Amino acid sequence: MNKYELYIIAGFVGGVARGLSSYLKNVKTGKAVKFNYSYFFTTVFFSGVLGGIAGALAESGWKTAFLAGYAGIDFIENVYKSSPFAKLAKA
Repeated sequence: MNKYELYIIAGFVGGVARGLSSYLKNVKTGKAVKFNYSYFFTTVFFSGVLGGIAGALAESGWKTAFLAGYAGIDFIENVYKSSPFAKLAKA
């Protein structure tokens, strides 16, 4: 496995970790949570891609790619919430 494949995998793992931690936090606080599989997997996919790209560009290791994947899901989520697509989805 070359280093770029490792960066992409680390980015995906970071995205999955962030998504699951958010879900578990909502379950623990007792909020009524309806798990949206398509939203979760879409954000995890793009977070993994961004994490892999960030790690490959920085060339500083898999830890950087993992953190980029972890933080990338927040970035994607906030961009989505502020986009016109979020308003269309609510309608």
